[in-house]
Amino acid sequence: MSAAMASLLQTAGKVPVPLFGSLSTLTLWGANASRKFPAAAGWAFPAVVGGLWFVWPAVDQEWKEEMGFARKVIPPGEAPAPKPVALDDSAKDAIANAYKADGGHKPTAIDIQIGKELRMGVTTSLEKEWEAFNEKAIRPGEDDDDEDDDDEDEDDEDEDDE
Repeated sequence: MSAAMASLLQTAGKVPVPLFGSLSTLTLWGANASRKFPAAAGWAFPAVVGGLWFVWPAVDQEWKEEMGFARKVIPPGEAPAPKPVALDDSAKDAIANAYKADGGHKPTAIDIQIGKELRMGVTTSLEKEWEAFNEKAIRPGEDDDDEDDDDEDEDDEDEDDE
């Protein structure tokens, strides 16, 4: 039986195969390539993603919808009209008055003056307020470190010049 099997394998090995010449050459190439597979296994996922990147746009949209990979695309003119939303009177009033001011705040004379100055590009009034706030916000002695750092930087520059 083994002689018959060997004869059958020799005959099958001579069967012509495109690109490889014969089935035995294809088998030898497959055995050689399979030894290299573990080293290239890390590239399997990127290769599949890259292949799909180019192939997926060419796949028929109807097939994608039929297989459940995509939702059915409805052209804008064929879409069903949306159902009207029922609003109560308070919602309608809220929508009608949404853009209106509360009416609870009326600008003071100072606010009006600052607004006029800002339209002209003058910020002196605000600078006074900012300075007053800054003086209240700074703790005494807090800026001393910054001045010491500046003095040290100047000393370093003087040493570099020498």
